[in-house]
Amino acid sequence: MGKNKAVTIMVSMLLAIGLMGAAGYFGFKHFSPKTEAAEPTAEELEELMVETDEITTNLADQSYVKIKFKIQADSKDAKHELEKRLFQVNNLIIYEISNMKTADLSGQKGLINLESTLQKHITKVMQDGKVIRVYTTQKIVQ
Repeated sequence: MGKNKAVTIMVSMLLAIGLMGAAGYFGFKHFSPKTEAAEPTAEELEELMVETDEITTNLADQSYVKIKFKIQADSKDAKHELEKRLFQVNNLIIYEISNMKTADLSGQKGLINLESTLQKHITKVMQDGKVIRVYTTQKIVQ
């Protein structure tokens, strides 16, 4: 009888360990935060976008640029605030670009740096949200 009792205890322990492992796995999968945010649909994205006017300004090397952006806010309230602060946004853009040279705006890396810098500066003036991303929609340097 001692051998049967030992087998029963071992089977019970293995079963208990298996059940705890399964419960932990499903609990982790169900209750863990989602790491991948779903990309918004085009309609949802449009509801969060503010477009700047075409801005024409001199660069530091006496060239000039015509440039236009779409700015993605994190909420409809933030979009509404951005629309009201568009004059400040345009001012920030002009300040930032007027210190740049033609080489600073050339290529993908230059635009990515400009968009990132603008995103940070514009977010600082926001009170009802933040800027998720700045997209360059037009750029002509002469």
